[in-house]
Amino acid sequence: MAYSTSTIAEGCFGKVYKQKYNDTWAAVKKVPQHLISRKDLERECDVYNKAEHPNIVKLLGNITLTEKKWIIPLEFIFGEDLETTIFKAAKSKIQVTPANKATIIVGMCEGLLHLHTKDIVHQDLKPENIMVEHDTNRAVIIDLGLAKFFRRGLNSAWDMGNEAYSAPEVLQRRSQRDQRSDVWAMGKIIAELCARIRLHTPSVCPAKIKETLKDQAYCSAVCRMVEPDPSLRASMAGVMYEIRKAGRSSTVTSTPLQKGHLQPPSSHVAGRNRSPSPLNRDLSPHTKDRTPAPPKWERTPRPEFKGLRPQIGLHHSPSPHRAGDKNHTQALVPTGRADITQDMLKMKLYQEAAKDLPCKLPATGRVMVRRFEEKDGGVERWEQKEVVTRDGKIVKYDNIKFDSK
Repeated sequence: MAYSTSTIAEGCFGKVYKQKYNDTWAAVKKVPQHLISRKDLERECDVYNKAEHPNIVKLLGNITLTEKKWIIPLEFIFGEDLETTIFKAAKSKIQVTPANKATIIVGMCEGLLHLHTKDIVHQDLKPENIMVEHDTNRAVIIDLGLAKFFRRGLNSAWDMGNEAYSAPEVLQRRSQRDQRSDVWAMGKIIAELCARIRLHTPSVCPAKIKETLKDQAYCSAVCRMVEPDPSLRASMAGVMYEIRKAGRSSTVTSTPLQKGHLQPPSSHVAGRNRSPSPLNRDLSPHTKDRTPAPPKWERTPRPEFKGLRPQIGLHHSPSPHRAGDKNHTQALVPTGRADITQDMLKMKLYQEAAKDLPCKLPATGRVMVRRFEEKDGGVERWEQKEVVTRDGKIVKYDNIKFDSK
């Protein structure tokens, strides 16, 4: 491990440094040995290992003891915390457009939902503990040091956290922190991001949210999240459909994408494929606020193309039903005097990737289609196809299916 290059955070449990770790930049947390017990350290490590998700910060390696300090290597996010994005606009590099805001909100809610499906309570959600990646606007929940497992009302850690984002029952000492208090904190964070103002914690309630957000897309969902009575408050699983729906509507009505990026599909396609996952739908009254059971996933077999080396970039010809648009697909058609077999293999891969897509493959961009089938009020089948292209080459192709049978 290289020497520290800069201190990027400091708290009561130690400091976080930006430094090299296994040839990559890492946020290395250093905690004096006497400040944290081995039991708490093992719990923190267990939380990171069970919380693996794109919107949760990753643990990069084993926790070690060096010079009487615990060394915790974490993923380094090249971005800024949400506190800067919301309240320090002069320093922020994030443009809070409707589309960018949707990416941030949906991302951090997906991360919190994943924590809750693993029985993990963050305890300390606040804008400082959510990072936003500059290039992608990916939201990443960080600082799981206070996170705890919460099963059948039993805790694995002390109740701790920031009072500014504490739910009413926590402030009034009527209840310990649990998944419901996490939801309340996330609701307040979303409201502050949408309104770009700091809300006074005791005043946060559905009426205040309606007054602040008015007709904004996230207003209804946030009102359910900040319900003062925790027994009536929505869970993350119960509110995710509204969050995703609001995110999609914000993206569709935002400014057009730049040339070369995927344009949104037509309205009839969006209506047909409106659910990105089994969780992205209205839950029945009997299951409204229950955490759904993890689905069974299987990755569909990829086409076998013998003799095609993975490291070679693939140029692909248009599928038969797109052949009329020569200008758009020209960059994806095999050119030159290459071997005919290779060209045929490339065409097959392109046709397989482009099959059943609601739009043309761009020369550079990302196309994702999600479909689902419902039966007797539940999701029976769900499919997701993702194709990523760069400079006329297919660099990623995934086709994943879920079947409840």
